[in-house]
Amino acid sequence: MQFIGIDLHTNRFTCRYRDERRSDRPEDRVMKTFDLHVEGLAAFYATLTEDTYVLVAATITTFSFIRLFKDRVKEVIIGNTYQLKQISLARNNTDKIDADKLCQALKA
Repeated sequence: MQFIGIDLHTNRFTCRYRDERRSDRPEDRVMKTFDLHVEGLAAFYATLTEDTYVLVAATITTFSFIRLFKDRVKEVIIGNTYQLKQISLARNNTDKIDADKLCQALKA
């Protein structure tokens, strides 16, 4: 089983990958940023399996974005950032931190 937290922007998105078998040590953390164009999406699709769960923070473009890959994964969850207080209360919000927090929430 694979878990992905995605922080989506207008021209790119950052993914934090977690696997139920891997530890959460810093050296085992997988973080990737993809551009929102054909090559970037193709590289993202290559990381997906039918046993993947995805959590995407809600933005204006979230629904259009998830239509691109929802049939390639087990489940897609759209998170309300106001309800995900651990993200909105973080002091230093960066794409990597946001994606990591989303992935932690999904795996929990």
